[in-house]
Amino acid sequence: METKILILLLFITMGCNVEQMENENDKFPELTGKYVGQQQPGLTPEIFAPNIVSTGMSEINACFSPDYTEFLFSVVMPGNNFVIMSMKYNGQQWSAPEVASFSGKYSEADPFITADGKWLYFVSKRPIDSLQTPKTDWDIWRVGKINGEWAEPEHLGSDVNSDKDDIYPSLTKEGTLYFSSGRVGGNNRDIYYAKSNGNSFDPCVKLSETINQYWEGDIFISPDEDYMIFRTYGRPTGNGLYITFNSDGEWSAPQNMGEEINKTGNEFCPMVDPDGKYFFFISSHITAQEKSGEKLTYQKIKDEFINSYKHPGMGRNDIYWVDSKIIDNYKKN
Repeated sequence: METKILILLLFITMGCNVEQMENENDKFPELTGKYVGQQQPGLTPEIFAPNIVSTGMSEINACFSPDYTEFLFSVVMPGNNFVIMSMKYNGQQWSAPEVASFSGKYSEADPFITADGKWLYFVSKRPIDSLQTPKTDWDIWRVGKINGEWAEPEHLGSDVNSDKDDIYPSLTKEGTLYFSSGRVGGNNRDIYYAKSNGNSFDPCVKLSETINQYWEGDIFISPDEDYMIFRTYGRPTGNGLYITFNSDGEWSAPQNMGEEINKTGNEFCPMVDPDGKYFFFISSHITAQEKSGEKLTYQKIKDEFINSYKHPGMGRNDIYWVDSKIIDNYKKN
């Protein structure tokens, strides 16, 4: 029943965008190149793949495979359910978004593919007990790649997961897992890491108070573990995305990434692509819309409201990207 409800909600939510695409283009556009056919941005953030990935629904996450043959993102469904979407590249053409093979039955988000391409980590509320009862909190899972396809999901276990939300996995190229957890309680979240011991992980460790002072979540750890970007609430210097740098195992005081990134203060889901060239994040920033100058009528108001759900930049979550050279500016500071 839950599977049918999620699929129905996804169909309803995407319906207007699919219909628009069919009416305007008759078929999914031909998209080639590693970045889904998009012109790369400079040092000013831009919406990623408007009307392809960022559609005016509520899209979060941005995750490329190391060989750029797959792109994953998540859609926030009505009722605050989540589903992971996948686009694939055969070297000539990107496919239209489809529900990822391992997703669509339970609420799931936050995909991350390891540097070697062998594992895909994500968060899920899928059951872990014999009664097959969906969880009320998030746990971290992973799927391995077998013969080019994602296999069956496996739960990371109690050395990583708790009875509270454990979210947004991000791994270094050495296999150290960073994530955010609410296990301390009090509606708070902190950043933890767990070192790989081969096929599993050592018990997790909480980062120091240099980082964990307020509400911290949505971590991107760089492959070399030399910098980290995360989302925070409650800091005197503002909410949104912050960056910190690692020097000999010590993290620097986190820096607010500024108004260029944190336009609303609710930016989240940081990710840098596998080649390290572009920084992705999520914002609900409203972009300026041209006004017709015509007198409004009730029908025009109604049409404008309905059409607002067919376009990115209308105040719902959109995926943005910017040249990662912007990170060098924070390092200089």
